Amino acid sequence: MTKQQLNRLKQKMRPWFFLAPALIMLTVVIVLPICKVIQYSFVDNIFLSEDMSFVGISNYVDVLTDPRTGKMLLFTVGFTLGSVLLHTVIGIVFAVLLNGRISPKALAFFRVIYILPWIFTAAVVAIVWQLILNPQGVLNALVGNIAGKTVMVEWLGTPALAVISLLLINAWRGYPTCMISFLAGLQNIPTSMYEAAEVDGASKLRQFFSLTLPQLRPVICSMAVLDAIWTMNLFPLIWLTTGGGPLGSTETIATLTYRMSFVEYEFGSASALAVIGLLASIIGIGLYMRMQKQVDY
Repeated sequence: MTKQQLNRLKQKMRPWFFLAPALIMLTVVIVLPICKVIQYSFVDNIFLSEDMSFVGISNYVDVLTDPRTGKMLLFTVGFTLGSVLLHTVIGIVFAVLLNGRISPKALAFFRVIYILPWIFTAAVVAIVWQLILNPQGVLNALVGNIAGKTVMVEWLGTPALAVISLLLINAWRGYPTCMISFLAGLQNIPTSMYEAAEVDGASKLRQFFSLTLPQLRPVICSMAVLDAIWTMNLFPLIWLTTGGGPLGSTETIATLTYRMSFVEYEFGSASALAVIGLLASIIGIGLYMRMQKQVDY
């Protein structure tokens, strides 16, 4: 190899040299565990004996025929759609308010207030809302003072109320992500378009539906898909708040996978369920990447 060829090879390998630490970390932390989970989804007796037995798609059949799976999928779909809808609506409303013509000090104050739910960790949010929603909590005390009698509602102990409560908790914690993206999209809309609409006599409401929403459509679509992926795989908030209960009414793919793995020690079935969730996430990510190409911040 000549010196010129050696220098050319060094030039080609230099980017890979800088990327090597990140690639090694990604391989060890992400790629290898995913490969092991896929392997475990086709075997049985994981960690329980020295010889793991190959069972083919038996674990997938067991997961898909498990009575809990249908209930879990129903809640996951409903919870995801409801959360995405609430995140989108609240995010747009607050983004429009923050994009209004107000004093810089007031704008900075409200931006801090609106983004606060995003700062807290899932553990803090779960503990705070448990204190608010437990039978002796703040909410029941407030309702009791208004009603003039003692109120002991099991907000997280009744299946229907637990679903509604968890939906509202997740909506409160998750809307800042959408709000920030929508605010960036709003600031990218030329003010001349609004000035022209005002000259034509369009009201604020007409401007919102005929100008703002169409301009934000690519951002709304891409954020909706990304938010759906996050919500579908939500684990800490649900596990720390309801634990998937009561009676499995708030079970998701993530919580059921964790329960099968570390409560029931059915690692093969848990791995099969995790692979199914991975495939769903890959489809969502592909859809998001396709939509993201249409977004111009």
